[in-house]
Amino acid sequence: MKEAEAAERAGSVATCQAIIQECKKRGSIETARAIYAHALTVFLTKKSVWLKAAQLEKSHGTRESLDALLRKAVTYVPQAEVLWLMGAKEKWLAGDVPAARAILQEAYAAIPQL
Repeated sequence: MKEAEAAERAGSVATCQAIIQECKKRGSIETARAIYAHALTVFLTKKSVWLKAAQLEKSHGTRESLDALLRKAVTYVPQAEVLWLMGAKEKWLAGDVPAARAILQEAYAAIPQL
């Protein structure tokens, strides 16, 4: 754990992600979720960390937890098209087409060149 803390202080996102992958392999999903939650307080504007956290929620969380995470992600990384599209797709897959359209409209407002 000391190595993980040292990696975080050094700004090494890849090392943090490797630790999370090991947690997932061992079935420690809540531990992985907690590490992502902390990493997101340190790397608020890192799209890659938001994406990995979203992938964890998609695989092991609920639709609600994924939606909440994606909503938070686009507030910190509003130019990340993939995060907006992920949110819209999840709403569409859940059968909520109006919500998917609303997310796409918000994305267009945040990224006019879409």
